[in-house]
Amino acid sequence: MARFSIGTAIGDGFDLIRRRPLAVFVWGLLMVAPSAATFGLVWPMMGEMIGAMAMEARGDGSVHDTAFANMMQFQAMSGLLNILQMLLIVVVYTAIMRAVLRPREDSFFSLRIGMDELRVAVVGLAVVVGLYITMMVMVLIGAAVGFAAWGAGSPVNWLVIVGLVVTAILAIFLGMARVSMIAPASVLYRTFAFAEGWRLGRGQTGRLFGMMLLLILLVVVVEVVVVGVGLAIAVAVGASGGIDWAGLQSHHTEANPFAGISAMVAANWPWFAVGAVVAAAIYGLLVTLHIAPYASACRQLAEGETPPKADEQSPAPAEVV
Repeated sequence: MARFSIGTAIGDGFDLIRRRPLAVFVWGLLMVAPSAATFGLVWPMMGEMIGAMAMEARGDGSVHDTAFANMMQFQAMSGLLNILQMLLIVVVYTAIMRAVLRPREDSFFSLRIGMDELRVAVVGLAVVVGLYITMMVMVLIGAAVGFAAWGAGSPVNWLVIVGLVVTAILAIFLGMARVSMIAPASVLYRTFAFAEGWRLGRGQTGRLFGMMLLLILLVVVVEVVVVGVGLAIAVAVGASGGIDWAGLQSHHTEANPFAGISAMVAANWPWFAVGAVVAAAIYGLLVTLHIAPYASACRQLAEGETPPKADEQSPAPAEVV
């Protein structure tokens, strides 16, 4: 049976970051773009909506139409940004998998909109739907078992409930590990690789689950360090007077409680621009470390399943942007 090395898979993620740092930054920039758009567009709209709703609650009927219009505009913009976020996730995830599985292909930071992206989107949607159905079934089973065990009294009933919750969470993570090869296999084989990905993951659930836990731990550690350093820098800059806080209070009004935040951001835009660039770089690093190992594991399993002949082995991948 073909096997993969967890160390090699995670190492390939770091190697991708080393070889293509600019691409990693661009991937992160695309991932944080919808969040920046949300901050710049949706927050002011939400402030106006909350202000109008507050005035309407006091009996000012003249703002009813304004509040309703603001709510509809806010929901429409939020929906569009959510759709954009999902599309960019598919594009970036596929680009990372393509950079690992087909590194010699020349493209703009491995970014593309084509059949690979469509296949990854379909696979992702199928996995999400399957996960949702599985969770609903587990909730129904858990509710039935919980009601049956409730009559046993404390602490037996609570032990049963805790056991059910832990079992459900473990089952979800194991299920995600079991199907984690389908998306990268779809990029590798250039098809909707449900069967191929399922076959590659056969007998690898434990190792994939272990790699998943290691990647989660790695991402959490990086996030804690980054957040800690970021907060320390923000406090130091704020204490030294580098940030103008005056607009936060002077522009705060009942009609738009978020106007002060917008004014503060406008007054300190260089700091926020630098923060956005740093956030993009960090986000690109994290998403690469989270996705690339699965593509590496898929490649290792596929190579172990059908080892290439000596005269068919391809040369080492060229360095690309």
